[in-house]
Amino acid sequence: MFEATREAAPLLPADRPRYFMGIGDPEGILAAIDAGIDMFDCVLPTRIARTGSAITWEGRLNLKNARFAADPRPLDESCDCPACRRFSRAYIRHLINQEELLGLRLLSLHNLRFLLELTDGARAAIERGTLAAYTGDALARLGAAAAV
Repeated sequence: MFEATREAAPLLPADRPRYFMGIGDPEGILAAIDAGIDMFDCVLPTRIARTGSAITWEGRLNLKNARFAADPRPLDESCDCPACRRFSRAYIRHLINQEELLGLRLLSLHNLRFLLELTDGARAAIERGTLAAYTGDALARLGAAAAV
């Protein structure tokens, strides 16, 4: 998929946005940006939130897991979203397990904020001419095994 995107993107008009529908994981977003894609959207960040998962720099966290029952940390230490600023992993886990809608909303807010920060960082790296380094650092932080 990304090989085809790398081949097709340069063939599209340079003065028009290049759109990729259905890519929503951090690694995929970075690969799409690296291939020359300007815009993308996907239901993944909110879909995985509805199943109790958060996208973090530690990777994906399934808050239904018992290991988060007494975890006082925020979802992601570096995130400034309302979920991370105000609530612990343990409390969000409690909300999810009790099927409280607030838990799903908090995870959705967090996941969207995480991806906005990721793409803001990529935009700044493009402007500095350091996208490859940014992508490598981001993938290392995400724990990804393979570089884009």
